Amino acid sequence: GVYYDQNCNAENINHAVLAVGYGTQKGTKHWIIKNSWGEEWGSKGYVLLARNMDNACGIANLASFPKM
Repeated sequence: GVYYDQNCNAENINHAVLAVGYGTQKGTKHWIIKNSWGEEWGSKGYVLLARNMDNACGIANLASFPKM
């Protein structure tokens, strides 16, 4: 399923992840997130995180992208 926790702290960021895509599952928009903790974490190292939900877990607080 798609992970969403309204109590997830969006201000105390202590870890970075990689957004590798996005989609919709059962009507819920989500980011496809790859973590660095290996395949034992989440779904083979990935999690679906709710998108457009007031910056869930601070996912967009420190967003970056390459400038070419």
